[in-house]
Amino acid sequence: MATLIDKITEYINALPKKSTDKVKAEKIKDFILNLDCKDTTKSVLITKTKHYIANNNIFKDINNLNILNDKDLYARIINNSNKKRNDETKVVNIDMDIITKILKLKCEKYMDNTGEYKHKIYSLYCYLLFTSGLRQNEIYDNQFTIIDKYIIKPARLSKLTTDTTPEDAVINLLIPADEWIRYFNILQTGIKDKKLKYGSTISTGVGKTLQKLQKDLSGHSLRKLYVAYHKQILNTDPDKLPSVSTARLLNHNSENASTYYTGAVNITGDLKDVIDKTDYSKYTIAKLKELLKSKNISYTSKMKKAELLKLIC
Repeated sequence: MATLIDKITEYINALPKKSTDKVKAEKIKDFILNLDCKDTTKSVLITKTKHYIANNNIFKDINNLNILNDKDLYARIINNSNKKRNDETKVVNIDMDIITKILKLKCEKYMDNTGEYKHKIYSLYCYLLFTSGLRQNEIYDNQFTIIDKYIIKPARLSKLTTDTTPEDAVINLLIPADEWIRYFNILQTGIKDKKLKYGSTISTGVGKTLQKLQKDLSGHSLRKLYVAYHKQILNTDPDKLPSVSTARLLNHNSENASTYYTGAVNITGDLKDVIDKTDYSKYTIAKLKELLKSKNISYTSKMKKAELLKLIC
């Protein structure tokens, strides 16, 4: 499948040889600006295109590369960046009812064309983001090892620093590690089945899912909410992680890097731990069936305990 830069180079190579550098540059710029992609992507494509033209001696006068720059495009990017920065510095108020709805996202399913019920990918993505505090790209195509009941170790983090290595970087989960890993594996299967590549598609899907709950929520809001939940709700013993160190909680290299997250979200309403930490593995089969029945969750009489446990939301 041809990439955007492939389409641009094909267009360049198809331009009439007799055209002047100026005419070619104007046409190339128009071609890039009319591509169906984000402004930031177009900016990157302009840079890559300039490199391609220079490396292949397509222009006689290299100064004509400046024609490819578009002031309106760059102005929009700067304005959007400033707006986003201003929006992100505002404190987001999230009511306890919204947190309950975020936790219920793990239960959202749809029926596929074979009649089988499957988890909604973006709903599950949101649930995993909130309960781990990870970035969106750290959940996509990653691996985790269970270290303790509520602690996992990632194979990679997107912003490792000299004093935060894969050996000492751990994730302090809000839910039991075995449950988080189980849903993570379901998500990975769903991503592979739908052949989703990491990028704007996943980010948009996560954003739209959250905005149905509250308009000012985004994927990054869940990272802030994760910190707020640890600090405002769990109120962990001050002598222990994670309450005393946002930097360690988010795997930053210093507390200064984490200042932005402290107080970025204010949880409102009746503050209480609404995360179900019940160990259902200790339930008998009869008790599990009784629970599933009370939740209107279907099961068959032939199901074993492990299969019944997977149905609990």
